[in-house]
Amino acid sequence: MWNSGWDKIFKKYKWGKYPDLSLVRFLSKNFNLKNKRVLELGVGTGANLNFFIEKKLKVFGIDGSKVALKIANKNLKRKKKFIKLVQGDIIKLPYQNNFFDYIIDCECLYANSLKDTKKILSEVNRVLKKGGYFFSKTFAKNTVGNHFIRKNRKKKNLNVHFIKKGYGTFRISSLSEIKKIYSSNFKILNIELEIRTTNNMKDFIKEWVVISKKV
Repeated sequence: MWNSGWDKIFKKYKWGKYPDLSLVRFLSKNFNLKNKRVLELGVGTGANLNFFIEKKLKVFGIDGSKVALKIANKNLKRKKKFIKLVQGDIIKLPYQNNFFDYIIDCECLYANSLKDTKKILSEVNRVLKKGGYFFSKTFAKNTVGNHFIRKNRKKKNLNVHFIKKGYGTFRISSLSEIKKIYSSNFKILNIELEIRTTNNMKDFIKEWVVISKKV
């Protein structure tokens, strides 16, 4: 469920200049991407859009933030016919069944409760073509901020905590939880754990990269 606090975040931080490296590696494999349809969930300020254009994809994006979408449109290097960005909540996708070849989640799903995530993944499955790919990047346990979640944890099935008023849900997952969440709608092809440091190596950012397919 989208939270309006993200408008304030997008106004404050200048995000959206460079594509996600894990996504670049994934789409740079031996795929014939020309004229394939790609949807990015929580497209934000459009960090991946120009990369999609270079790959000759038909680009679709959805985000709840009007502020982010305005920045995304401004950041596009060249306008193309097949770029369609819409404002909306990903819990109910405004697209027809079996429409997309690729669906991308770069740290969007983590900002939803487990209950809403299940609904969203059902929607992703609905609009993804059979044989289509779902790329998802989401936070892993023991990532930076995890101590806040452990301290305030109320639910036993997943670590869920409202980190800061107005920001909404911050959900982190273990490997077993990732497998359970994604396998209910897709065939999981590959799972990787990416780790990097931040704050002069004081903290770790840990993220799952999950590649799935609709079968």
